[in-house]
Parts: sequence; C-alpha cells; structure tokens
Amino acid sequence: MVRLEWEAVLSFVLLIASYLCLYAAIQKRTNFARYSMTVLLIASGAPLAVMLILESRREALDANIGLGMAFLLTWLITAVVIVAALITWIVKARKRAHR
Repeated sequence: MVRLEWEAVLSFVLLIASYLCLYAAIQKRTNFARYSMTVLLIASGAPLAVMLILESRREALDANIGLGMAFLLTWLITAVVIVAALITWIVKARKRAHR
C-alpha cells in the first residue's frame, strides 16, 4: 500500500503543479480565472480521490481496474494542462519577440 500512496501523492502534486503553470502562463489573472482554475483542479482530482477512498475501504486483494483508470485519467488531464501551459507560454514569448 505504500507504493500506491506515493503514486497518489505524486499524481496530485503534478496535477497541482500543472494548474499552477497554466495559471502563471495566462495573461489576465482575474478572479474568474483563479476560481475557474480552482474548480477545474478540484474536478480533475476528484475521480482519483474518490477511487482512492473506495480502494482503502475495500478488503479484496485483486486488481482494481477503476483505480487504474482514475490514475490514467488524472495523468491524461495533467499532460493536457501542461501542454496548454507550454503553448500559452510559447505564444506569449513570440508576441514579446515581435514587439
């Protein structure tokens, strides 16, 4: 169970870091952007959190496909958010270079 806990913590840390990168990359940091990033972060991490809670209450020793799918979904969302942040930073850097 120790490995599962470390993977979960690392997944949540990477998810939070990706949203922080995206928030830092956007130009207009309004209250709406802050609140929408927070809501998206919570919605992105909720499936994994729910599956981890359900797995901790489960007593079976077999594989849990739902938990694996929750990890994959979280990693996919993290990758998409990081790519969006990188694209935003590249576009912002190109605009500054053309000035």
